[in-house]
Amino acid sequence: MKPLIFDATPLIYLGKINFIQKIAHFPEEKYTPESVYKEVVVEGKKSGQPEVFIIENMINTGIIKIRAPADNQYLSHLKENPKIHKGDAEVLALAYELEGIALLDDEKARGMAEIEGIEHHGTIYLLLKMMTIGLVTKEETLDGLNEMIHEGWRCSTELYADILKAIK
Repeated sequence: MKPLIFDATPLIYLGKINFIQKIAHFPEEKYTPESVYKEVVVEGKKSGQPEVFIIENMINTGIIKIRAPADNQYLSHLKENPKIHKGDAEVLALAYELEGIALLDDEKARGMAEIEGIEHHGTIYLLLKMMTIGLVTKEETLDGLNEMIHEGWRCSTELYADILKAIK
């Protein structure tokens, strides 16, 4: 089973809709790099985001483990792309190293994953996975999607239509 490597956006938006705890039921190992922890938890606390306390607890209890990529040369290679943020590069490097799945929504980071041959998915993959394994109903999945959009998660109308088809 491939480990799941979380970038900030899936953690934040699943936290905002109170679905983040459900990933504890996924059988895969779950990781995030230190830079993502700092972005989500440390900076999130400074701006008063309530979901960060749940995410922090999931990290403190070992549901999500903090892990740094070991291959600094590969990480440096990824960071050479000026459009890839530090957290994205670390998520991709860790996914590459662990032969895992990078969970990120940033288009440029997903493009880099394609080029590098790194399996990747986004927040919607996690939402649909929750529905598929019975952690949420179809109605809860749709409500969660709409709440994410209300909270600022963005997608095209084409992607929204595709997600609706996948939910049904």
